[in-house]
Amino acid sequence: MEQQIVDTALEKLHRIPGIRSHWEQKSVLDGLLHLTIAGKQYSFTVKVQTEPRAYQLPLIGDYHQRHENFLLIAGHLFPKIKEQLQQSGIAYLEANGNIFLRKDGLFLLVDTHSPLKPNKNNSNRAFTKTGLKVVFYLLQHQDAVNLTQRELARKTHVGLGTIPQVIKGLKKTGYLIPLNNKTYEWDNRTSLLERWIAEYATTLKPKLQKERYTFKDDWRNIPFDTAKTVWGGEPAADLLTNHLRPEKFLIYTQESRVELIKNYRLMPDKNGEIEVLDMFWPKNEYVTAPPLLVYADLRLEGGKRNKETAEKIYDEYIQPNL
Repeated sequence: MEQQIVDTALEKLHRIPGIRSHWEQKSVLDGLLHLTIAGKQYSFTVKVQTEPRAYQLPLIGDYHQRHENFLLIAGHLFPKIKEQLQQSGIAYLEANGNIFLRKDGLFLLVDTHSPLKPNKNNSNRAFTKTGLKVVFYLLQHQDAVNLTQRELARKTHVGLGTIPQVIKGLKKTGYLIPLNNKTYEWDNRTSLLERWIAEYATTLKPKLQKERYTFKDDWRNIPFDTAKTVWGGEPAADLLTNHLRPEKFLIYTQESRVELIKNYRLMPDKNGEIEVLDMFWPKNEYVTAPPLLVYADLRLEGGKRNKETAEKIYDEYIQPNL
């Protein structure tokens, strides 16, 4: 997927008179892009992303700060994302050939090309609502990819027919490399995590939303049955790190409205401070939502406090499994 975005973007870029390029695969981020523009040469350290969202801008900004000549190559950029990148002076190239560069006296802005139409026959079942549940499990248990398909389906509570489709999708996007007919090794799980967060936000999370509630007690004193109901987001982050005083409240649950009212004295309120989502994983192993999901919640919510706490969760709970 990433190489396809690069190839398409450079093919479109070459249609602009006076521009030539050379792509060099490197271990630093995703590669190096060498551009010749009006006879002058420029080199950029590149990060490739399919469709960056607002929550990813701080990370993109970090890349920009760490690498003197940084450029983002994206499959598609929303207008507000492009505006923020331009305001931050972050160079970018879209797959349709739109480009923004401001470097050493050069200013180049092309924003006349329409977004490329998605290939409807190029769907990837790893990133559907059900596929994302399987990928969520695999991101937490990397060796599980070599379980039998029946065992993996049992652990993720999805239909057996879903598993080969997810494996096929992960191979197609280059995240899984077959060693033989039965075993695989992973490649670039950090990129897969970023893809999962983006797809979770747009594909799975909207399907989990139930309703909002309010409560009167101290949130720490609510006696959740953590096999069925757990904190996510900021409260979970505080429980995991003792570093974040929550301002927004998020719960994942398998319990019904009646059970939430009866067991925890939560009261339905469309303006309530607690957002409640369905618990989409089959077995909870923590006193909170899984740290990977808490990390995603913080990234999607954004803000300096959440960013700092997300980094702590990443370092302690997530990075060792990637």
